[in-house]
Amino acid sequence: MSDKYPAGEFLSALFLYARDFNYNHLVFEANRFKVSVNLVRRSNTYGNADLFYASADPKSFAPVMSAINQAIEVAELEGDLQAKVQTPNLERKEQIFQFKLREFGHGRYQLDLSI
Repeated sequence: MSDKYPAGEFLSALFLYARDFNYNHLVFEANRFKVSVNLVRRSNTYGNADLFYASADPKSFAPVMSAINQAIEVAELEGDLQAKVQTPNLERKEQIFQFKLREFGHGRYQLDLSI
């Protein structure tokens, strides 16, 4: 049994949950020891909320981060401000998002996906 997160299934579940509960930001925080995923809602209609979604060691979470990074690299090469990632378990088959990467030093990063 693999101890890695399958990218397609994890991203499909994450985007579905975010959409169902009106979260508009997915925030990935990473350092050498841990990757955590938080959902953030900034909305006048539904209110503001922050929710912890998942946490894993970087090796286990590598397939998920790789899928996101590949989508961002393609968008940057094409000069696009939005990236697309494949989500095989959703009807729409792909999720479009905007992205912002922040580096805090000492190997700590934050990737904010706006959906």
